[in-house]
Amino acid sequence: MLYRSSLLILLLAGLVLPSAALAQQPAAPPVFGYLTPPNSSILTFNGKQALRFQNIPTQMTPFLQQDMLKLARQLNTIAQQKSFQAHQLQPVVKKNHYEIHYGNQVLLRLNPAWKQYFKQSELSTLVALTNQLRTELGAERLQQFANLKEAPAHQTGYASWYGGFFHGRLTANGERYNVHRLTAAHKHLPFGTRVLVTNLDTQKSVVVKINDRGPFKPQRVIDLSPAAFKEIGYLGQGVLRVKLTVLS
Repeated sequence: MLYRSSLLILLLAGLVLPSAALAQQPAAPPVFGYLTPPNSSILTFNGKQALRFQNIPTQMTPFLQQDMLKLARQLNTIAQQKSFQAHQLQPVVKKNHYEIHYGNQVLLRLNPAWKQYFKQSELSTLVALTNQLRTELGAERLQQFANLKEAPAHQTGYASWYGGFFHGRLTANGERYNVHRLTAAHKHLPFGTRVLVTNLDTQKSVVVKINDRGPFKPQRVIDLSPAAFKEIGYLGQGVLRVKLTVLS
């Protein structure tokens, strides 16, 4: 009886939380860290090793370690702001820069040293690194060609762009169209598909997400948002000759 009375007093005083109140407390956000042993670069996730790159040539080590530091800091910033979801990690190519994004936020622009370490093309390196990060953090790998640079094109034709009047309107998949995002319309690819769009005249590339249907004019294979179109050309061109490669 004395114990029950004491517990009741503590509860009333706010010194002891009932189990229901404890259950309502939000879970602590994940914590990312980094380690820099000699000739190695390590990313940690809640104190456990998530990514480890070792036997790095001495001349590359500072660059890869610096990138791992940037990645850990950016991931921590995002984890503090919102619920972390590993499936939002995506490879993005912008103005010939190879980047890992979380949603629309840039996590890391890869140093060229990564290409030398992986001994692959820039694009294959980007996808390989993104996939390692995704799988270690609980998401599925992105489907890809064995060699993205040399893979046969999924489709070739002309790309156009659409904006202005459509900004803020619903797209075919129910999202609000935003002219500032890297999205596109395609006649039949599933919504959410990531597509590498390459300008055949300049070889500039951009990765877009399919969220709408179109274009509906002959020879046009994709309708880009203005933001995406400007990554590989300028709006005044109207249309561009492009190659489409499905990434996921």
